[in-house]
Amino acid sequence: MAASVLQAAAQFEGAYLRSDVYQTQRILWQIKGEHVQQMSFRPAVGNRSGWIFRDLVIGEIPRRTWAQRHLSLPVISNGAQIGTLEYSIDWFELNKFSLTQNLLLFATVTTFVLCLLILSNIGTIKTLVLMEDGIAEANRLIESQEYDMIPQTIQNRVSRLPSGSIGTPFAALSSRLVEIIRRASDLETELRLSKAVSTIAAQVAHDIRSPLAALDSVTKDVAQLPEEKRVIIRTAVSRIRDIANDLIEKNRGLDAMGKDAARGAPSPAAAEPASIQLLSGLVDPLITEKRLQFRPKIGIEIEARLDAAAYGLFAKVQPIEFKRVLSNLVNNSVEACDEKGLVMVSLAAEAGCVLLKVQDNGKGIPPEILAKLGQRGETHGKVGGSGLGLHHAKTSIESWAGSLQMASEVGQGTTVTIRLPQAQPPEWFVSRLEIPPGGTIVVLDDDASIHQIWQGRFDSLRVKEQGVELLHFSTPAELRGFVRESPAQARWALYLTDYELVGHKETGLGLVEELGLGERAILITSRSEEKSILAECQRLKVRMIPKGLAGFVPISISASPVRPETQRPRQSGPDAVLLDDDALVRMNWKGTARSKGLNLIAFAKPQEFLAAVAGFPKDTAIYLDSKLGDGIRGEDIAKDLHAQGFTNLYLATGYDQDSLSPMPWIKKVVGKAPPWG
Repeated sequence: MAASVLQAAAQFEGAYLRSDVYQTQRILWQIKGEHVQQMSFRPAVGNRSGWIFRDLVIGEIPRRTWAQRHLSLPVISNGAQIGTLEYSIDWFELNKFSLTQNLLLFATVTTFVLCLLILSNIGTIKTLVLMEDGIAEANRLIESQEYDMIPQTIQNRVSRLPSGSIGTPFAALSSRLVEIIRRASDLETELRLSKAVSTIAAQVAHDIRSPLAALDSVTKDVAQLPEEKRVIIRTAVSRIRDIANDLIEKNRGLDAMGKDAARGAPSPAAAEPASIQLLSGLVDPLITEKRLQFRPKIGIEIEARLDAAAYGLFAKVQPIEFKRVLSNLVNNSVEACDEKGLVMVSLAAEAGCVLLKVQDNGKGIPPEILAKLGQRGETHGKVGGSGLGLHHAKTSIESWAGSLQMASEVGQGTTVTIRLPQAQPPEWFVSRLEIPPGGTIVVLDDDASIHQIWQGRFDSLRVKEQGVELLHFSTPAELRGFVRESPAQARWALYLTDYELVGHKETGLGLVEELGLGERAILITSRSEEKSILAECQRLKVRMIPKGLAGFVPISISASPVRPETQRPRQSGPDAVLLDDDALVRMNWKGTARSKGLNLIAFAKPQEFLAAVAGFPKDTAIYLDSKLGDGIRGEDIAKDLHAQGFTNLYLATGYDQDSLSPMPWIKKVVGKAPPWG
């Protein structure tokens, strides 16, 4: 037990010098185990920076001083005592535990020995006497609660057997029994440690959930804050959620390891799957977080060079691990700069690879040390450093088929270069924005600076000379008015819309779905990394540009007047088709469509409609009444049309949508009023 405390003291020293409170607590729990009732650490000097406890006490001890022993161990660092580890043992509890665990074992051993003695001949009397003496000694140790002495006692009795008996199977089995007892004790200690870590991880993850839920509810009410501050809040909440999820996964991994150990088979901890990620979307919010973290260091500047060279760079990584790696590298650079310096993070592409560089102008690293960094346990310039940060970064990057290289010059600074295979951009990402001559571009955003960015970019291309019209809207009402009043122009316009619109309950995606903009819309948002928003974009066939990259997306004017894919006109046919058996409804729709310059074809009977529908383009807007007489339902006709490839199907009915069953083939349930006015 004392050896275990001594072995862990070195680990405790490192954690204490780093002011790593969580690690020091974990090590104390590890030392404490089940046989030490109380464990404490008392610093020799005043509070260290970051150390929040005057002293740290783990566990409680019963009030029976007659059955207790209190021991201490000095913790020495660089020849100086930094504190004292004190631990207390209650012999009553220890003996009670050991007696419970070993009673069956001793009964089995005793029975086994007696059986062998019965089968032996008269020449084994001396052996019998020795073993009986050993059993008596073991019983005495049990009574005196000296359990740690039992294996040694059995070993001593075996060594004193007659020379003819030492090589017998019985003697070998006895020696093996001692080894098994020792190994069982080691395994028990390891299992207790795993259980303690698992319990702590689960508790921390559980405790994070409550404040996280509170933050989530608060973030819904910060719409009036500037965009930059909203991004910071969302990023912080996202990072907390990542930490909680990571703890849960590690806890599950420990549980799996425990179960597999019971079955005798190893099992790796659960790992986050790698996926194709926009690297600038991971780097930018992390740099914002680091600026806030190191704001007290006034002389330290942390910059991110995310310019046109960084646009559209994707790689297959594990997002949480990638951010953890980059966070550690930035931390190292800041520490290397002391009180003043510059840390620069940049992204670029080179020969099919993505290069991520973290540069600083700090102290630099000597060549003989630089060659060793990245190996497990190698560190430089960090008091109490374990060398695990760079080792973890190197192994993580290599698992993504990448590499990590370091270059440094003493007094000049250090550059860490991460090289990752470049991945193809996913379909939702806009790699290039092509504008056809004579087209219309609509920008919807509540932030005036975003309108200025787009205006400046399009002015630099002299789009007016190409007949391109640029319209700016700040509210949902303005966009609805444009679509309603200029249906022909709105039908082929390209829409660049924000997701959040301050002061309005509608979102950009909600308006896209409401107005049927679909593939003609591109979402410009600072929330591009959120899975729910990405899934909604994919459902609506809306592409996306992260808002921070709006100033860098390549823009060009098409060489021919042919519209780009998002604005390609439909094949010749009507603008809309209506199937309704009510003559008044048909008359109203026709009059409204005529006033808007739209070609509407209206049918009264399903048979006439079905005979003509095959000649319509598949993207024709088709509106069907629910009840069409003779038991025919518009919902059923729409389902058949959807199976034939028609995509713009609407149910024009007076029934409330909530009263209808889910119909995934229906794009939207509208009322009896014409949708154009």
